[in-house]
Amino acid sequence: MDTGLNMNATDLLFELTTRYTEAHRRYHDLRHIADMLCKGASLDLNEEQRMAIWFHDAVYEPGSKDNEEDSADLAVQKLIAAGWPVDRAQVVAEIIRDTKGHQPSIEESKKVLDLDLSTLGGSWEEYQRNGANIRAEFANLSDAEWNAGRSDWLRAMLGRERLFWTEWGTPLEKQARENLQRDLDQLNGS
Repeated sequence: MDTGLNMNATDLLFELTTRYTEAHRRYHDLRHIADMLCKGASLDLNEEQRMAIWFHDAVYEPGSKDNEEDSADLAVQKLIAAGWPVDRAQVVAEIIRDTKGHQPSIEESKKVLDLDLSTLGGSWEEYQRNGANIRAEFANLSDAEWNAGRSDWLRAMLGRERLFWTEWGTPLEKQARENLQRDLDQLNGS
């Protein structure tokens, strides 16, 4: 597969791997990227979508409101330096920015957004394991702070008309909503 990269792909892979193995990462790590790429293998992803998966959490500081924007900027910088045309790098960046609110602004985002949230529609055990890993990334928060923020996020997700955008993701919707509601109920002591 020709990725259009003129730079040493090994150097780029090393940099991304280093980022995804930072000590504070428990969920937003290489397993998350591998999970998305493996699931995406059946979705006929284009190069921009695959690069967006690789870069979408490249910059990750728990609690930062700029992770997606910073990851998008990094992707543009690295891809242009690697010889990608600006317009293609900008598509990658737009997909990454769309992961912030999980609302597609362009068609190319839909598959990546569904892959990113796909673990919400897994088994309850998988969902709990992923939730515990995300909680570990926010170890600096008290339980009260975590519960308040998590509850807000869960309510926002449950309030959305849809979580998934593709034919592939649609079957995950019911289980994802059940998991989100169960999580919210447990946080609220119901």
